[in-house]
Amino acid sequence: MGNNRYIWLAGEKVYVSEEMYRAYYRPVWREVKQKEVRKDAECSLDALKDSGFELASGEALIDEVVTEKLLLDELHAALAELTDDERSLIDAMFYQDKSEREVAVDNGISSIAIHKRKHKVLEKLKKYMKSKNLG
Repeated sequence: MGNNRYIWLAGEKVYVSEEMYRAYYRPVWREVKQKEVRKDAECSLDALKDSGFELASGEALIDEVVTEKLLLDELHAALAELTDDERSLIDAMFYQDKSEREVAVDNGISSIAIHKRKHKVLEKLKKYMKSKNLG
């Protein structure tokens, strides 16, 4: 085959067209570029991975990888819409695995107030994702 482009699927080298190769790797390339741009951002792809979010494996279908990447991009956009206080709350609870009580103590307010704020922020994120037809 004159085409030297291939991808690895289930441990096997599969030769593909230039178009398929680019479609398969485009999300990976975009991710690398975004990591470079967002190194200092609060919500990085690494933070998502550390929180238990898993990227699709090499066995995943291309459309699943693309869909997942689009959802990640929208999640980043949704998080960017939050205020600093809201992002701080999300970071503490979902990335640092702090309990509502721990966050309340850190902020000097009641755990009930933190609970209400958490639900308010999650509802805000949910509305944003629904407005983008993603939720």
